[in-house]
Amino acid sequence: MASEWLTVQQATDLVQAAGYPDSADTIRRRIDGGKFGKQGEDWYRAESGYRYVTPAAVAEFIRKRKAGEQ
Repeated sequence: MASEWLTVQQATDLVQAAGYPDSADTIRRRIDGGKFGKQGEDWYRAESGYRYVTPAAVAEFIRKRKAGEQ
């Protein structure tokens, strides 16, 4: 597993900085929908319900979005 994890808000901040107006709720739904890679590798959901995602998964999501793949 990754040594560094981002919160949904941190992931949202990165996506918004890339020029996409997604809200934290939208990012949360996209994570649950598999748009940020594989659960357990690229993201996970803690027992508390919070989701955490790797910086690489966020970067890949943004790359695919720019390429029109998302």
